[in-house]
Amino acid sequence: MSNHLDHRPGLEPPEATAVAAAYAVYTPLMLRVYDRLVHGISNRFAWRCPTERLLDLYRINLSPRHLEAGVGTGFFIDRANPPRFDYLALLDINRHCLACSAERLARYRPVMREANLFSPPPGDLEPVDSIGLTYVLHCLPGRISEKLGVVDHLRPLLSDRGVLFGATILGRGIAPNAAARALLGLYNREGVFNNLDDEVTALRAGLEARFDRAVVETRGCVALFEAR
Repeated sequence: MSNHLDHRPGLEPPEATAVAAAYAVYTPLMLRVYDRLVHGISNRFAWRCPTERLLDLYRINLSPRHLEAGVGTGFFIDRANPPRFDYLALLDINRHCLACSAERLARYRPVMREANLFSPPPGDLEPVDSIGLTYVLHCLPGRISEKLGVVDHLRPLLSDRGVLFGATILGRGIAPNAAARALLGLYNREGVFNNLDDEVTALRAGLEARFDRAVVETRGCVALFEAR
């Protein structure tokens, strides 16, 4: 595991303020309960997209050379439990998330880099055959067309045969239940989410414009995507 954290400059205000608000919630204390809160409760009862469906994305798409952008707690890679990685890179703006994920995934000897996804990634990252971008876009400020700028930064790291995959929680074009409406309202007021205008049509169009093939499906409030 690499101990080098490459901090790169982020956006200029007010975008930088919105990005900071979105990731500030992920403190060491919050990360201790995150998996139970999100993957154990919210996915099932609010977002109505079972965690097992998200894990399927990883089991199908993880390659031996993988980059995870926005790592959370490392939950999905850990639970997918691939036998090995030739190269695993963890990229996140929050050093607490990186530390938590690096410890959890220590058996794979990950490289970790601290970076704002709106900026070009560190130049020492190696090419990969898969990139995970799960539960990241709904936290980022701006419209979907602007959020997909992070894909433009990541895509040069992806091999010709590679896949970018992940999921994001939508704010429009869905039928949220009472729990989802309450969480969407709360998280957007607090700046943890920035997704009230996010809808699947813009996500699909943005991915189709960038890749030869893009598949986007909705499950409850969640859009799951694979782009090659």
